[in-house]
Amino acid sequence: MPRPLTERTALLVVDLQAGTAPYQRTHPVETVVASVDALARVTRTAGGRAVFIRHDPAATPAGTTQYGGGPRPAPVAYGSLLLERADGDDNLVRGGWSAFAGTDLDARLRADSITEVVVVGQATTFGVESTARAAYDLGYDVVLVEDATNDPDPDAHADRFQSMFPALGVVTKTADLVGPNAI
Repeated sequence: MPRPLTERTALLVVDLQAGTAPYQRTHPVETVVASVDALARVTRTAGGRAVFIRHDPAATPAGTTQYGGGPRPAPVAYGSLLLERADGDDNLVRGGWSAFAGTDLDARLRADSITEVVVVGQATTFGVESTARAAYDLGYDVVLVEDATNDPDPDAHADRFQSMFPALGVVTKTADLVGPNAI
């Protein structure tokens, strides 16, 4: 069972945006958005912070992949958030796999004495996993919320939450952090 959320908690919402939504198959996108919304409300109430992280294909590093190399064009709507930020929430744009790579996220969190990150969003096996791994390597306590995270491949999602994520941090459900009636 995870500890209660506190002022030392940051909710990292990875790629909960229009451009990644059509590919998610593990949970209905609306269910994930509702879970993230509940987590954000409870995090803010506890004095923690919510950080909305958007992937921008135009900020992709130069390395060559099977899909090409470097920045890629994307329509403006690709980056539209599926959940409105509240006053005081942070905004971050990432190009690399992890929200920590090539950004000032670690410095922002440390400046606010954040020691725990709750990582949620889309997609489990892409930005969520990479961000959780980096957070662990940087010494943060990591919490991964299964029903507030989505992926194109339900089997890969289940595998990460059952076999790998318990080695990175605490695996839980939204209701365990916010209460059964807060969603």
